[in-house]
Amino acid sequence: MKKVFNLVMVLVASVVFFNGLAYAEGKSKTVDISKDVIVNGTEVKKGKYEVTFDEEKQEISIWKGDKLVAKSNARKGLLKNKAAVNQLMTTKQNQNDMLRGIILAGEQETILISPDSTVNAAPQQ
Repeated sequence: MKKVFNLVMVLVASVVFFNGLAYAEGKSKTVDISKDVIVNGTEVKKGKYEVTFDEEKQEISIWKGDKLVAKSNARKGLLKNKAAVNQLMTTKQNQNDMLRGIILAGEQETILISPDSTVNAAPQQ
């Protein structure tokens, strides 16, 4: 009985450890960006993207396939309830839509993008 208990505890500890490693690398979700937006000075064309938030580095990365499209400093905010759908938060600046945040479906967190970020990524073509 003691061996079974020890085995179960080792399995639980392993699951918690590996989940922690995956979370440290960043949460990632597919997001449909419905209009062209500016992220940290880089134009992101409308389309489907993989959005990753690295909590450890406090950075958001927007990927199109294996190509990094935009990257910016960001922080996490909390919502009262889990979001039902993905939502983009934008503001207008000089006729451009500036991406200020993303709420990911199924999450109770929002990713707030820093307006004055200095993290660079290659421009989208």
